[in-house]
Amino acid sequence: MDPYDILKYIPLFEGLPPKHIDALAGCAIQKNYSSGQTIFTDTQEDRALYFIVWGRVKIYKASVDGREQTIFLFGPGEPFCLTALSDEFSPASAMALEDTRILMFPAEVLEDVARKEPSLLFNMLLVMSRRLKESLVLIEALSLKEIPQRLASFLVHSQKQKRDPDVFDPGFSHRELAKILGATPETLSRVLKKLSIEGILSVEGRKITIHDHAALKELTRGS
Repeated sequence: MDPYDILKYIPLFEGLPPKHIDALAGCAIQKNYSSGQTIFTDTQEDRALYFIVWGRVKIYKASVDGREQTIFLFGPGEPFCLTALSDEFSPASAMALEDTRILMFPAEVLEDVARKEPSLLFNMLLVMSRRLKESLVLIEALSLKEIPQRLASFLVHSQKQKRDPDVFDPGFSHRELAKILGATPETLSRVLKKLSIEGILSVEGRKITIHDHAALKELTRGS
């Protein structure tokens, strides 16, 4: 699909005149990444905005001893690295969780369009405000909640916009899910087994089926 046809349906670029969408489309660089491939690290100088055409990407921080904390998960239609206009380095690293196609926009072109069209800055502000809220929720979960509560909160939040609220299929392994929750794979496995025994959910491969939404929501509060 032509970049212009993709961009005109993206909420981030809503309200932009066709000439500015055409300018962005003209400078867009399409890249494909295989599952597990690094897109960029927090040590690379890279002033660009990324947009996912298809696939899934995780944004994460890694410690010197190899531990990881996943901060965000992004899917088709979502932009990331919104700090491109202000920072030379990304505050975190990015990796493809499955085969992924990305559009990359140089920061210089974004800056030029933003000066002419404040609607782009407003749309970016809305996206960043939502990301800030999600970051605060993550900080609260990691600092104040135990692993069962973190899992319950993640499942409840993830299923709000899904067509089938009973089935959670993340598209990635439980090992990756453990990184999101700030847990070890072994701890997550024990929690999933316990909740399965209690009849709240069941697990088949990477798929999690929720049987008792009320109990899951109650668990988010620590009950």
